Amino acid sequence: MEATIDLAIEEGLAAASVRRIAERANVSLGVVHYCFSSKEALINAVAESFLNPILGPVAEALESVADEPLRVKVRTGIQAFWDTTIADPGRQLLSYELASWSVRGDGVAARTLYKTYLDFIESFIVDGLGVRGTDGNSTRTIARMVLTLTDGAMLAWMVDRDSDMTNAVVENYLDMLLAYVEAAIKDGRLEVTDPSSAPAVV
Repeated sequence: MEATIDLAIEEGLAAASVRRIAERANVSLGVVHYCFSSKEALINAVAESFLNPILGPVAEALESVADEPLRVKVRTGIQAFWDTTIADPGRQLLSYELASWSVRGDGVAARTLYKTYLDFIESFIVDGLGVRGTDGNSTRTIARMVLTLTDGAMLAWMVDRDSDMTNAVVENYLDMLLAYVEAAIKDGRLEVTDPSSAPAVV
């Protein structure tokens, strides 16, 4: 898996042929074909483990602020994602390339990538923030809003590398998103797992 990821990060997904991957992994072409029926099958498998180096540090950062208010937790998570991404921009660029390549075909790898992101974010919302959805507003919707922010902000940064502008955009968007979540908790469109902790959460 790592041989595929490393090669694709360095030279692009188009360069990651099964033969080149076998050479990078120092195994025979037959071994790769035995494990994966096609390049598509290999890429789909890569998508399942691709995000671990990105989401792992975010999870660790969130654990360190487990008892802090909602705003601190959210900003800490976004900052950890930002720091991890700019430290290895090639991996983030590959995620966009992989998603674009996948949706031109069966879309499995793209759906796997985005489902992994959404599951992680939603788990943070439910377990980390203690927020749960209602019929009027699902936590999946909130997770998608967060993913829209991170995806869009990082793609713009990949283009212009303007960190100051990216930070400004993220800060403004976070203010709007947090205000929306806090208002939704107050009017009942979102709920907190432990109502007695609501003042500390919001």
